[in-house]
Amino acid sequence: MAPSMASYVARRAVTAAFTLLVATALAYSAMLLVPGDPARAILGMEADPQAVAALQRQLGLDRPPLERFGRWLAGVVRGDLGQSLRYQRPVAELVGQRLALTVPLVAASLAVAGLAALVLGVAAATRPDTGADLAVRLGALVGGSLPTFWIGLMLILLFSVRWGMLPSGGFSGWQDPLRAARELALPVATLALARTPLLARMVRAGLLESLEQPYIRTARAKGLGEGRVVLRHALRNALIPVLTVLGLEFSQLLVAGVVVESVFALPGLGTLALVAIEARDYPLVQGVVLVLAAFIVAVNLAVDLLYAAVDPRVAHP
Repeated sequence: MAPSMASYVARRAVTAAFTLLVATALAYSAMLLVPGDPARAILGMEADPQAVAALQRQLGLDRPPLERFGRWLAGVVRGDLGQSLRYQRPVAELVGQRLALTVPLVAASLAVAGLAALVLGVAAATRPDTGADLAVRLGALVGGSLPTFWIGLMLILLFSVRWGMLPSGGFSGWQDPLRAARELALPVATLALARTPLLARMVRAGLLESLEQPYIRTARAKGLGEGRVVLRHALRNALIPVLTVLGLEFSQLLVAGVVVESVFALPGLGTLALVAIEARDYPLVQGVVLVLAAFIVAVNLAVDLLYAAVDPRVAHP
């Protein structure tokens, strides 16, 4: 690795570490502002004050907030995310179990959205100012303005309540792949429909710009078929910014997945975060935020490094 590239990677890694620290600190500070006591949430509102005080001491909640956060950070450095106050299990174990659902859900949604955007964008760009182009642009405008939870509710109403084709929620595990695919079909469609409009607009705009370049006119002058010109020459260059956005969309889908998991009652990382917030489970909230932030930072860092590898000028600001 060239020294300039190594320096760029080092700078980005330091920025990533600082971002994770700030994200977890903000999440911890926000939890301190939420009214309620984790010990009382566990024992119940009518619990004896002495029992509540004893549980606070047992869980370490009687220590100053800054000290608790420092002890948690020290554990993270050792690879220990702490113990959940509600479940009395390691946070890393709980988060790992939920990631087994959340990550495939997000990855499948991004794949479907990318494929749909590719088909729609190419159809619109190769037939500008036609009915197909207008339909794609109008659909992108409308689809991009719809809330994710509303899309999910409408899909449940149509495919589960009215037509009875697919389950409305829940997830029984990966033991039966066909059943799992049926249970995740609507959540995947919800996330894909929410992200396809932006990607389709980008494919259309990039392809239209590429089709106006001199090398495209040269390819046509050589007698190449229009399909080969579009797919092999123009689309390749048009997809460079789209691939970058796909990486960033993975981060956005992780956040949007919190809403979708709630709508479809999926036992993923999003529902775990909601339970942790309701129970004032500080270690679990911090663990979930840290993992989500780590995914987002890792994807953004990978995109930055890819840019630097393709265009060395990025590494020389």
